[in-house]
This record gives sequence, structure tokens and C-alpha cells, in this order.
Amino acid sequence: MFQPSRFLLSTLPVLVLALTGCQSLAPADPLARNAEPLPAPCTWTRNDQAPQELWLRATVEALEARDYAIRNTDAQLGLVSAERSTRQPGLGAVDRPLLGGSSVWGSVGRRSGFSVGFGTGFGGGIGGGGYYDDPVEIERLSVIIDGQNVSITRDASIVDPGGYVVDSRSRNRSEFCRELSASIESRVRVLENQQ
Repeated sequence: MFQPSRFLLSTLPVLVLALTGCQSLAPADPLARNAEPLPAPCTWTRNDQAPQELWLRATVEALEARDYAIRNTDAQLGLVSAERSTRQPGLGAVDRPLLGGSSVWGSVGRRSGFSVGFGTGFGGGIGGGGYYDDPVEIERLSVIIDGQNVSITRDASIVDPGGYVVDSRSRNRSEFCRELSASIESRVRVLENQQ
């Protein structure tokens, strides 16, 4: 005779172990922010007495020279945020069928004779062949300038034509930060000399 209490007692430890094992094998969240520390070149100390507004202006100029669109500036917080979109040619090169979809149906019957029917239908329109649009990489960047320090954070997402995020990760790279910081500092010196 089946006894639920014995069955539950014997399977409960196995169920708990299986669920615990699945949880421990779960991967880390790839979209988690601040999962890795900023590289050293992405944070540096200002070595001049130039006002914060001058640094903000130099940062805006340096980013616009790199084809970033400035999304927000806040002088009180010392923040400049920018964004740049770049098509990713080839990532969307999935061939679409010439016809949007098709189906075939048929019937065989015999009533007062013999008849065979066959038909075909097409859906989704004709002439839709070709390739899907390329995905777009959306790169977002923030520069924070306080009284003594400057820091750069950057991340990027690849979005397909339907709006689905294919990939998203931090793009804090030492070489990028070195180049951008040098560009900002040289523009600060130029703006100081113009005053």
C-alpha cells in the first residue's frame, strides 16, 4: 500500500540536494554592475587648480570629438554622461526566406466518386527576402569630476533590430581611459590658456 508520508520522507532529502546543487551551479549575473574594479587609468587625481566647470567643458569637447552624443551634464555633481551608437555589420547577416512563410494542405476523399485536393498557401508577403538589419552597439560613458579626482566608467550593450539585448558588459579598458584622460587634460590646458 502506498504511504505518502514514507514516500515524501524518502524523496525530500534527494529533492533538497538536487535544488541546492542547481543553485550552486548557477552562473553569476552577467549584467551585474561593479562586478570588477575600475582599472587604475580610469581614475586619476587632478594636478591643477582649474575650476570644475573648465574640466566639464573639456570633457564634453573630448567626447564630442570621439562622436559621442552628450546626454546629460550636471555641474553640481560634476557629471558628464554620453552615448555612442555603432552598427555591427555582419552580426545581423541571417538570410530571410523570399516568402514570409508557407504551408501545404491536401485532402483525399471518396463519396460518390474519387477526388483528390491539393493546395498551397503563402503568408507574410512576397518580396521580404534579404538580410536582417544589423544589430547596434550602444556604448554609454560617464565621467565624474569632483574637487580632486576624475573617474571614467563605460559599458556597452548590443541590441538587435527587434530591441532585444544580445550582450551587455562593462567596457572599462585601461588603454581607452589613458587616451581619453590625456585628451581631456590637454583640452583643459588649452581652455586655461584661452582665459
